[in-house]
Amino acid sequence: MPISIITPHYNDPNGLSQIHKCLQEQSEQSWEWVIVDDFSDINIQGRIQDWYQSLNDRRIKLICNKEKSNASVCRNLGADFAHFETLVFLDADDSITSCFIEKRQVEFNDFMVFKNTGTIDQNKKIQFSPRLTGNYLDYFLQARFIWPITSIVWKKTFFYSIGKFDVKLPRLQDVELAIRALQNSKNYIVVDNEVDFYYSVKPIRSRKNFLKPVCDATYIFINELLRTQHLTSDQQSLVKGYYFMCTKYLERSENKKEAHLVFRNLLLFYKKGYVHFFQFLIGVMSLNLYKWNVFTGTQFLRLNRFVFKPKN
Repeated sequence: MPISIITPHYNDPNGLSQIHKCLQEQSEQSWEWVIVDDFSDINIQGRIQDWYQSLNDRRIKLICNKEKSNASVCRNLGADFAHFETLVFLDADDSITSCFIEKRQVEFNDFMVFKNTGTIDQNKKIQFSPRLTGNYLDYFLQARFIWPITSIVWKKTFFYSIGKFDVKLPRLQDVELAIRALQNSKNYIVVDNEVDFYYSVKPIRSRKNFLKPVCDATYIFINELLRTQHLTSDQQSLVKGYYFMCTKYLERSENKKEAHLVFRNLLLFYKKGYVHFFQFLIGVMSLNLYKWNVFTGTQFLRLNRFVFKPKN
């Protein structure tokens, strides 16, 4: 069963070289690799083109965007160019073991999830995901992101039928897609696999300008996208976890001047009925006390965790 691996790329030629090495070492060689470069810097584009030409491998395609877009646009474009019905999305800074393709030679409908994952941090420390059971949709609805995009193997027809990645979202694209997939399919498989891929994670505090994209994505996600989803009252009670996520990013950004972005989202959660009036008042109070330096970051997060993070 041949697989199309799709990689969005921006200014990371070393990552592409690492993925290529992983693919060359696969025990099963029935794959194609579609790379979509998202308008990398000019010098990087030249390096990528020269490297691609040197490979001389028909299984590898390089598509170059003419202007900067985002990872969702690149992933959707890669799917358009993919020859095979089975799709996997693999980021340029991730890695796979030699049995990755072989383990995915399984018949399935709609999509299949290899739920056990490994992460590698900036110090090359490896951690493994907890083995979770239960209602996977509920985990995502409460902002617990239990598997990354590489965990999922897609049937191309199903991926298209649910609308592909939403390109409006600056963050949470894979989370929102996972929610749509879980809501729109009863024919998927979740595999209790041995870990055969690792995705790269960076500490939130080491990232630049991360608060606004997260708050903007949460606003779109709550205001526009969840509007089209049919959630039970129990599921709606979980969604406030995304507001807690915003407070966590605010504290880690240490940029209190952007607290208005978090307040905007709190107001939206209240208007949508995902938090009640008493919770709204506590949220407003804690934001103000944090901005006025009455609350430390630890106190701010502790209160918001207690009020807004769904209880397991």
